[in-house]
Amino acid sequence: MKPPEQKRHRREHSTALRRGGRPAAGVRAEFWTERTVAWYKRANERSDYAARVLGALGPALAGCRDALDVGAGFGALALPLARRLEAVTALDPSAAMAGALRAGAASAGLANVTVVEAKWGAAPMRPHDLVICAHVGGLLDGGSPFLRDAGTLAQRLGAFVRDLPAGPDDDKFFYRELYPALLGRPYEHRCRADDTVAGLERLGIHPCVTPIEYSSDQPFDSLEEACDFWMAYMGLEGEGPRDYLRRFLSERLERRGAEWIAPFRKRAAVIAWRPS
Repeated sequence: MKPPEQKRHRREHSTALRRGGRPAAGVRAEFWTERTVAWYKRANERSDYAARVLGALGPALAGCRDALDVGAGFGALALPLARRLEAVTALDPSAAMAGALRAGAASAGLANVTVVEAKWGAAPMRPHDLVICAHVGGLLDGGSPFLRDAGTLAQRLGAFVRDLPAGPDDDKFFYRELYPALLGRPYEHRCRADDTVAGLERLGIHPCVTPIEYSSDQPFDSLEEACDFWMAYMGLEGEGPRDYLRRFLSERLERRGAEWIAPFRKRAAVIAWRPS
């Protein structure tokens, strides 16, 4: 962005905040709805995420017959695993996510997926050959009891996926610019792969860590839908922030045919080990 444009956006940011640009109460607690899940699914449909994760597990995955996916979401990993294994148990507490996963399994003709709509610890889980958990903050923190629990339930392979720090030119959904402009604070992206590895090592588990990079481009049918996305993800409300986003995104999103695209490459660590 050129300096005159930066100044204009800063002025508009001040006006946006005065018009009600603040996080909406309770937004995060009720974030996952049919619409937000659909956005996530749409990005995943064109992503190489699952291929990269399962590829990082390599031959170790070949010895597994079933899997427990903790925090499975709509099935970004659970469904590809179900195509390769005899059975998959998918655990997720969100009704919208669990519903999307059931629908996705039915649409794909995968009758070997069992969906459990519950938080970790709220429903008994039996051991599985593979226990996998991807991008579930809290559960994967270095001091989380889940690390030990997963180690006891994984019979052949344990695997976690956590974000790695972004490169200097990477800016998830333009948050480095939009957080100061619309929320009045810097964007802090917590990447805790090292913390997870340290937690496992304290338990006597010494995992193999494989860095991966994958596409996570987010498509939209219109500029207004893109504004809806950022309003929801940033917890914004009011016409001021929407007006700001409309102008900002019209300059930043890529046009590919009829779609508006937010390009994004993500880096993650696949943390895997074989139980002793």
